[in-house]
Amino acid sequence: MPNKPKPLEKGNIVETYQIGKTTVHICDDHVAKTQEEIEKVIDEMHTAGWKIIESAAEKGEAI
Repeated sequence: MPNKPKPLEKGNIVETYQIGKTTVHICDDHVAKTQEEIEKVIDEMHTAGWKIIESAAEKGEAI
């Protein structure tokens, strides 16, 4: 069974979206301001996206 993400410890959830079986919470507790912070966020999104694609491919699911 895949690891469940840890519950949010802080942050004010300002939006919540349900996309298929995925729940996305948008929090206002951190905004990337420096170029380094922005690049880190983009890298983390790419990593998460590839994990989703790889998992779906392993299960034979369409993306």
